Amino acid sequence: MAEAAGTNGDGAGGTELQGNAGTYRPGRRAVLRCGAAAGAGAVGSALVPAVVQRAVAGSRPGGRTVAVLGGGVGGLTAAHELAERGFEVSVYEQRRLGGKARSVSVPGTGSGGRRDLPGELGHRAVFGFYHHLFDTLRRIPLPAGAGSALDSLVEVPEWRLSRAGGHEDVMLPFSLEARPLDVDLLQRLLLGAADQFLRLPPGERLALARRLTVLLTSSHERNLGQWEHIPWTDFLSVKAGSGEYSTVWGRAPALLDALKPELASTRTCGQALESVLLSLMRRGTGAPPVQIFDAPTSQAWFDPWERHLRALGVRFAMAHTVDALELRGGIVTAARARTPTGTVRIEADWFVVALPTERARLLWDEPVRRADPRLAAMDLLQTNWCQGVQFFLRRPARLARGHVLHPDAPWALASVSQAQFWREDFARTWGDGQVHDRLSVDINDWDEPGPLHGKPARRCTRKEIAQEVWAQLKASLEDTGREALPDGILHSWYLSPAVAGDDDAVGRGDAELVNTEPYLRNDAGSWAHRPDATTAIGNMFLAAEYVRTYSNVDFACMETACEAARRAANAVLEAARSGAEPAQLFPGYRPPELEAAKRLDAARYRLGLPHLLDARPPARQAV
Repeated sequence: MAEAAGTNGDGAGGTELQGNAGTYRPGRRAVLRCGAAAGAGAVGSALVPAVVQRAVAGSRPGGRTVAVLGGGVGGLTAAHELAERGFEVSVYEQRRLGGKARSVSVPGTGSGGRRDLPGELGHRAVFGFYHHLFDTLRRIPLPAGAGSALDSLVEVPEWRLSRAGGHEDVMLPFSLEARPLDVDLLQRLLLGAADQFLRLPPGERLALARRLTVLLTSSHERNLGQWEHIPWTDFLSVKAGSGEYSTVWGRAPALLDALKPELASTRTCGQALESVLLSLMRRGTGAPPVQIFDAPTSQAWFDPWERHLRALGVRFAMAHTVDALELRGGIVTAARARTPTGTVRIEADWFVVALPTERARLLWDEPVRRADPRLAAMDLLQTNWCQGVQFFLRRPARLARGHVLHPDAPWALASVSQAQFWREDFARTWGDGQVHDRLSVDINDWDEPGPLHGKPARRCTRKEIAQEVWAQLKASLEDTGREALPDGILHSWYLSPAVAGDDDAVGRGDAELVNTEPYLRNDAGSWAHRPDATTAIGNMFLAAEYVRTYSNVDFACMETACEAARRAANAVLEAARSGAEPAQLFPGYRPPELEAAKRLDAARYRLGLPHLLDARPPARQAV
């Protein structure tokens, strides 16, 4: 168990907290849909790639037992889809169900019949373009006929861009008027946003609007062939820009996606920008642009999901750390897992590996790599730190009616006061009765020195991290003289249990903290290193955030894990020669008004010409 210390409002030591601890039957459709057309945003034609054909040939048609290795969003989605279709599914999980999306609790902090104080590993923003995730939530019933897990989402009406250095903060309402979209409107919209919110020099405002318009009107071919290989800060020429330009736009990938802007794929960043923008304009979705659960994530989502999956016959084996695969004749014959009582051997007809990047590739030993050489490319995928700290407050902190981005904070902070969205009264439900709110803060940059202690977060003790984050929040929120986090409001704090290490050794400078649950980084060129859901191993499939997805977005998030799992489930159905209907895949929205511009750009790219609004010819890359 790791330890969490506390601070009071002035950063001194305070309270010590110990811890860290019905069936769906859609109508018959065609077989797996995948291929290059799907990569362009539409569901591709019905075909089975060569790798799938090899899997079918070498596997066990008719086999009905499935071992899902990992109980995060991807693993639970795969279990859901396969159990509904009559397969006997067992899920093997090391920690608690939900993976990086799960809630945590602070052991021993509940009293008087109240539950322990709740925490999250992130701030759980659910975006309007998460089509696969919404479909899954819709199919998870809540107890006592209270609807589905989808009904546990509540709309976030605004975000706050909190600036430091005396800058006035900006409230970003999610209520853009729905209207036809064209290139002229797109440029005026982006130019107006830069002019109103960012105080950029006139020439820089125009250059920014032009660069972002290039991204939003680029073809699929150029995105994969050119922008995938260019880092975000190079695309925006951040080094040549003003401090304002670099702080807000240069750091946007760190604030929104926990990416390193100087390494992040421009294609990935552009895809995120387009998805968020269209969601804000209520295009291609019936959901609000941003939502949040009305309770801790595990309570609102994963607990009901587990109950539903058990009702479908899914078996759960907890405290199982899968650390090896056994292969014979081109298929997995068993997996091995460590448990508190010893090593167990897991046998099944089909194996769905739903472990995160850093754990999955530990399974790729020489026999696995010989069976599917493409898996070796995962060694080149990089991961990033994105963990948070929970501040428990004696009274509500009404910082915004939604998430707050802190671009000037050296540690690229993003925060949200969550109790305002929860259906249960915080003080009556959790803790000792003195806590009325929880401020959840993500730390997205663990390498930049902080102003308070002069060290990056990974070299700070837990107490120093809490002090540093609190100081950076106050510098961002209170720089114009208005008090936001007054002295005495802080009851206690709790650092994510995924952050491990010896505080004494870290304090002496002899060690750094360790992140046991890092996030995939979508670096420039990383698409080439990511596998598909189907492997060359006859009965092994992949369902996690690193898997290539083609229907909707493909950057690491809950939506991509959900789509990857559906693709893995469909591959199992195909390999098993099941007659069941495949899991549904939802294409992302493509604005018809921009299709002509994208077709023109595709033609220019094939001729080796730059985008019409760009002066730089593309270096030819394999798509």
